[in-house]
Amino acid sequence: MIKWQWRTLILGVMVLAVGGVALAQQGWARLQSFKRGGADSGISAVYYGGDDIWVVGSHGLIARSHDDGQSFVEMNQGIDANLNDVTARRDKICIVGDSGSILRSTDSGRSFVKILRSTRRGGGATGSQADLDLYSVQFADDDHVFIVGDHGLILMSSDGGAGWREQSSGSDAQLFHLGFKGDRGWVVGTGGVILHTDNGGKNWYPQRSGVNADLNRVNMITDRSGLITGDNGTLLRTENGGATWERVQLNVQEPLFGISFIDNKTGWVVGYKGRIIRTYDGGHTWVEQHSNTSEDLFAVAFYKHRGYAIGRDGLVMRYFEKR
Repeated sequence: MIKWQWRTLILGVMVLAVGGVALAQQGWARLQSFKRGGADSGISAVYYGGDDIWVVGSHGLIARSHDDGQSFVEMNQGIDANLNDVTARRDKICIVGDSGSILRSTDSGRSFVKILRSTRRGGGATGSQADLDLYSVQFADDDHVFIVGDHGLILMSSDGGAGWREQSSGSDAQLFHLGFKGDRGWVVGTGGVILHTDNGGKNWYPQRSGVNADLNRVNMITDRSGLITGDNGTLLRTENGGATWERVQLNVQEPLFGISFIDNKTGWVVGYKGRIIRTYDGGHTWVEQHSNTSEDLFAVAFYKHRGYAIGRDGLVMRYFEKR
């Protein structure tokens, strides 16, 4: 069992830390950039459930903010692997990353345990083996947790992330992201791959995306309606649980990544070159928002009227609107 110790993160320029005034402004504004050892640190994912903000990223970065992103505290986790996703449910937190990295907390992040599980696969003609990279993790309920990664890997835990077993995906694609609504789940990946389960992950079968672009994120608003983002400005929408996916027409060419909804109607998508688009009608139509950045954005997380987006070179942005 490995437990990590907290330390204060050395931060870069604090753009919004001017007497708290800027934090009250509406719209998107830059909070800060993470600086570690004089170099920018990439952030891969953000989780925000209304209280603490969690971010993870390159070289084992794990950090949490208690004060709306004005400052972050970093956990010295003792690994250098890139971390790709973080999720939380009640007092449980799971983090996944490259080389089969799985970290778990059962005390709201005060300590983490590294889960030692091999995800090795054969290395082809060379015969070498390496642990597969893990890209996404999500709770389906309090006990069931899922992870996806390279070579069609799907892992499931039925004890809140303590133990894991592999499931058959029927795919060799890189699986980048997953989403669950009750017993129904969706996974997306390279080459337009969409996988679906309607029995809590016991069986997975493909759905037709109609595109060949890599698909990056999936967000199910309900168990019938949802959205998928992808490369080349791809945005797919379903109203029948994925039986059919239709492309939303956008004037966007850049890759699209993170999705977050606060209700059945209102949501945001972020992407490369600072692209942020917003919908007020459940994803039928979209309007562009001024992001105040041209940096690539990778993930976004909203709760009620407040949201956070993260991106290249350690960028953290905050959205606020008065209600």
